[in-house]
Amino acid sequence: MTAEQAHEQGSYIGQALRRREDVRFIQGKGRYVDDIVLPGVAWCAFVRSPHAHARIRSLSTQAAAMRPGVLLTLTAEDWVKAGHGELTVVHPMSFTDGRPMNAAPRPAFARGKVNHVGDIVAAVVADSRFTAEEAAEAVEVDYSPLPAVVAARLAVKPGAPLVHEQFGTNVVFEIERGNRHQTEAAMSSASKVVELDLTNNRVSANPIEPRSYLCDYDATSDRYTLYATSQQPHYLRRWLSVYTLHIPEHKLRVVSPDVGGGFGAKGVFSTEVSTVVWAAQILRRPVKWTATRTETFLSDAQARDHETTARMGFDRHGRVVAMQIDTLAALGAYLSNFAPSIPGNSYPQTVTGLYKTPNLHLRVRGVYTNTVPVDAYRGSGRPEATWINERLIEFGAHELGIDVVEMRQRNLITRGEFPYSAPGGRVYDSGDPPALLQRLLTLADYPALRREQASLRTNGVLMGIGLAAFVDKAGTGPSTNLAQRGALHGGWESAVVRVHSDGKVTVVAGTHSHGQGHEITFCQIAADRLRLPIDDIRLLEGDTDQIAFGNGTWGARSASVAGTAIYRACDKVLDKALRLAAQALECAEGDIDYGGGRFKVRGTDRSIGFADVANIAYHGVGLPPGCSPGLEVAEFYDPPDTNDPQAMHLAVVIVDPETGFVELRGLYAADDCGVVINPMIVEGQVHGGLAQGVGQALAEHIVYDRVSGQLLTASFLDYGVPRAVDVPAFGTTFLASAAPSNPLGVKGASESGTIGAPAAIGNAVIDALWHLGVRDITLPIRSETVWRAVCDARRARRGEEVQASHERQVV
Repeated sequence: MTAEQAHEQGSYIGQALRRREDVRFIQGKGRYVDDIVLPGVAWCAFVRSPHAHARIRSLSTQAAAMRPGVLLTLTAEDWVKAGHGELTVVHPMSFTDGRPMNAAPRPAFARGKVNHVGDIVAAVVADSRFTAEEAAEAVEVDYSPLPAVVAARLAVKPGAPLVHEQFGTNVVFEIERGNRHQTEAAMSSASKVVELDLTNNRVSANPIEPRSYLCDYDATSDRYTLYATSQQPHYLRRWLSVYTLHIPEHKLRVVSPDVGGGFGAKGVFSTEVSTVVWAAQILRRPVKWTATRTETFLSDAQARDHETTARMGFDRHGRVVAMQIDTLAALGAYLSNFAPSIPGNSYPQTVTGLYKTPNLHLRVRGVYTNTVPVDAYRGSGRPEATWINERLIEFGAHELGIDVVEMRQRNLITRGEFPYSAPGGRVYDSGDPPALLQRLLTLADYPALRREQASLRTNGVLMGIGLAAFVDKAGTGPSTNLAQRGALHGGWESAVVRVHSDGKVTVVAGTHSHGQGHEITFCQIAADRLRLPIDDIRLLEGDTDQIAFGNGTWGARSASVAGTAIYRACDKVLDKALRLAAQALECAEGDIDYGGGRFKVRGTDRSIGFADVANIAYHGVGLPPGCSPGLEVAEFYDPPDTNDPQAMHLAVVIVDPETGFVELRGLYAADDCGVVINPMIVEGQVHGGLAQGVGQALAEHIVYDRVSGQLLTASFLDYGVPRAVDVPAFGTTFLASAAPSNPLGVKGASESGTIGAPAAIGNAVIDALWHLGVRDITLPIRSETVWRAVCDARRARRGEEVQASHERQVV
């Protein structure tokens, strides 16, 4: 639909309008940080540790500093002498007994010891990129290697190498949720208990655009302009100002232009950015750094990496009676700024998913390992939770001989039970899971798939069907709730709706789009509320000099929080415009109807256009008593709660048991993300998430050598990502249960694809191989993984047959 057609219909919300930014992207006219060229720019390169764990016996930058073209070298010693600070973890997680977590924030430079391959020990700035990189190789570092630990389960064993000796342990925090005694009692009386040891593979976000920073320091005004690949420019400015470089915020401008994907990795405080800004200040000239792809693997915050033992108990009717989980969450060598809250907050709140689970006991331990730090990546805690919950319920269904759909129907929360208090501590706001399941089954034609599966099986073709149902946690809650949990950030968002004197409108938002389509979606909200043509409205984001403050884009929060701020600001603009119109028309405000950009006196032919009212506002003459000139509203909106999107996925696979090859033949998704503002944008978000979920399920895996701690997957030669041939045509459908926490009724929609796809695909593979004795599969599900699982199952079956034969002979 075109914008003109939407305007004629009188509503923009719910219309699939095209993204505005696509024109410039398709034409190659996007403007990314690395595209920005400033006169006299110098380049920064970093010296990184080749060891996972080692003491730094000596470090010399003398040879590098003497090379032609080298302008500056920096080390931890220089950092300390300059009086710089370190980042405080902005979302800490205490032990259940109240003890503070064992916090070791990620430093700009390693001091005395390196703790993962890629840990920064020095920086070199030169007049060209290649000069800087070559000089970095001349920095002399003498290391004394130490034993390394890269697996969470090994890190908590007695005698394990300690990443940070001062704590005497590798445990960062330990929390418990639910009631252990009640859960164990329910398990002991259950008719059936299933147990699995489950691993959630470590992955890398790997956005198509690597991280890049360019800082220009103006000595005459003592002001910095930092161009940054950031999802949250205001918080990047705050972290630099408050925690590391102590630059007054009013002297630091952060600009985030077009950003080529973030997925969470560009929402954390990276190690390199402080050094780039600092070097620009020292040299009084622009300094730039853009990561290579290998540096992306060595330095970008990674994700997932859970090891879990989990049990689920059922009554004789297949209803869940209890769930017990013990999880080790690897957090890497240091704490990235949001990292502890992912396994400590998001994971527990969603681990029981959409099933009525009367008893839960959950223990989570965050653990240091000699690996790249972990932080947010699309889904953040919910894919881990869904992998546990869905593998258990599917396992239980097979063991009890109950169809997997029937099993879910017996356990799903019903529409009338919302708001629903989940045992993990979250109250789900709204939804209709049974209806969502029916949407999914209809979309995929589940009965026909089962008939096809049976038919193919007779010909030796192994087809599997797997489901996953889950709840997401989107948006941000009230700032007071976050503060009570120790968070050093708010949940609110800001928006400015600025009407110009000609009646055209600029919307300014504290979020930042890096693929979400804010340019059209936010303008749809404003156009609907202001009842103006959408082409009269533009959006501005990503510049701290233009926007008072904002919390940025992460956690599927933009539409529900920033969208509501825009909604409320527009209403306040109209309130003032109505006063101005009533004054101009010499009537009471209550006598005026507004629509189509005109204020009309009811029952007369008298009217005034919105643009004319804006002109009056800026002319400043003939204003109502007590009304100031101008027509602009700034809104700071703090939401009362987060929201709870829900979704269900169904995967269809064909498995070759001789080679282990898995063909993903179909992937279907039914989403309840509340009111949909732009269906095309939302469907695109779901598609993108599904592709990334397929990647984690079938290909992606960050691998470290278990002894040396070396990163073995530091390029796309070794790290698999899904290709076009790996991804089927997706089937999608939507249900709208309006969120009660915001007037738009919207919920998050950007993360569901990554959450359910791995579990649905894993369940499908098990479904294809169950009759062969395969009961579990590890992520990622590669050919070798499947082949080994089949071989192990066959050996186990032969062993059982030999044992049974022996017992018959004895009898």
